[in-house]
Amino acid sequence: MPSEEQQRRLLTVVSSISPQDVATNDQDLPLISPEEQSNDSLDDFNHPRYRKALILQALACRGQEKVSFSVPPLPAADLTDYLSVHSNGLIDFLSTAWTKWDALGEAGQDPSGALTTASKGQAKASTPALIPINTPLMRDGNQRPSKHVMGQVGYYATDHVTPIFESLLPELCMDSAIVETTVKVALESGVAYALPTHPGHHAAEDSFGGYCYVNHAARAARLLQTNFGAAKVAILDIDYHCGNGTASIFYKDPSVLVVSIHCDPDWDYPFHSGFIDETGAEDGKGATLHLPLPPGTKWTTGYRDALVTAANRIVQDFEAKAVVVLLGLDTYENDPCTIRRAGFNLSGKDYWEMGQLIGEKLGDMPVVFVQEGGYRMDVVGTAAADIVVGFCSGD
Repeated sequence: MPSEEQQRRLLTVVSSISPQDVATNDQDLPLISPEEQSNDSLDDFNHPRYRKALILQALACRGQEKVSFSVPPLPAADLTDYLSVHSNGLIDFLSTAWTKWDALGEAGQDPSGALTTASKGQAKASTPALIPINTPLMRDGNQRPSKHVMGQVGYYATDHVTPIFESLLPELCMDSAIVETTVKVALESGVAYALPTHPGHHAAEDSFGGYCYVNHAARAARLLQTNFGAAKVAILDIDYHCGNGTASIFYKDPSVLVVSIHCDPDWDYPFHSGFIDETGAEDGKGATLHLPLPPGTKWTTGYRDALVTAANRIVQDFEAKAVVVLLGLDTYENDPCTIRRAGFNLSGKDYWEMGQLIGEKLGDMPVVFVQEGGYRMDVVGTAAADIVVGFCSGD
């Protein structure tokens, strides 16, 4: 394994804060604000603000002179830039839902739609987070969101674990600025890493869920096409879960190849898509490649081979001019979110080798890394740093 001094690529990490802004406790673990702690407590597994702090801390420690950090000067004014990949209805809902829900007051808020965290030791919020109380049957063309926010959240949400809460819109606006800045830096220097607060690959054109609200990777791909003039852009998703939202957005689009390496949906989320025979439709036939792997997959028993297959499809067959890599770290062994049903068994140096392989195979074109999942907090920072260091080790 090359030493870190032998790294040849410079990678810029773009996030809402810099490593210098991450306070630590006496055990050198990151501290996040009380508001961030409260928002991170909305789910038992998804703690994106703490994950972001851990990754920044690890990259600052391991990256040395080959990793730099950038913070957008301002968040985006709104979410309208995501209209390139999402419906007007979804973007309008995400932009207005909290205001509508909060305005109902306690008397008007159906308690069935109120997600509270009191059982987890958090103080009761003045207005609790919003979750659906019902969802429509499969969209049949006759259904539409009602004017009531309860009807709207049920229409656009795909689950009950991706709530609407007070600081969501500001966080998404900063995420928007992070994605735009990351693409710009990647086009200037060859590679950059977007570290938003929220993941995005389960968000489809007209729906959100799976901890994802807007699809950062899909937007990055469109930005690469419009700002770089890349006629062909590839998206490589290495999160444990299939990027079903991303695949659906581009399912009929021949200009964006979506490749996803994930746990077989017969075993794990999202369950209803990500099967090997889903290859695209109409003009996009052949521009989707799902590589589902069985539970217990290790780097040396299937994962590395799948990654080589994915890279060859991107470079040799599709001839992509730029690539977006979705960096999910929930492939790590004993990840608490995945081990409940299946789980993979990657660990340690596997992530360095993963980054090195991605750099070797894809490093000759602009590369945009986008952070997705990863729920084992004791290793998520190290795994991210290993991928970055491996990628920067050169071709």
